[in-house]
Amino acid sequence: MRLVGVLCAVALMTVSVSAQQKGADEASIAKVRTAYQTAAGSQDGAALAKLFAPDGVEMPPNAPAAKGRPAIEAFHKAFVKQWMMHGITIASTSMKVTGDTAYDVGTYKQQIMSQSSGAVIDDVGKYVVLLKKDAGGAWWITHAIYNSDNPPPAPKK
Repeated sequence: MRLVGVLCAVALMTVSVSAQQKGADEASIAKVRTAYQTAAGSQDGAALAKLFAPDGVEMPPNAPAAKGRPAIEAFHKAFVKQWMMHGITIASTSMKVTGDTAYDVGTYKQQIMSQSSGAVIDDVGKYVVLLKKDAGGAWWITHAIYNSDNPPPAPKK
């Protein structure tokens, strides 16, 4: 009977430690999300790229995938030449952490202005981000994909 009691106590401690770690991981991932929102809002391509794993992949809409930090930074620097950000809000709707991998799914709202025409677009959409924890406990984006809920623009006549 004593062995059963000891085993139950060990099992409860393991569940408690696991729950604490999961909460810490979710908080760390939320910080990555906030850092992404801040960097995107300030159109800081270098800061955005630094949130990705060295071999991370960003899959923006209407563009080829950007693979690796230099390509991700270059994508964002090119984006700034066409669009000016006037605010972005990212909201997680679902997150799951399993060991050293996680996913974060949610929505975004942003307002962007064309650098050439001055036209402002109110955009809403959704995203999926995959993350991996390194040996030091830091979370890095490995893959990010997002797209708008808005219909594509009408063809020019």
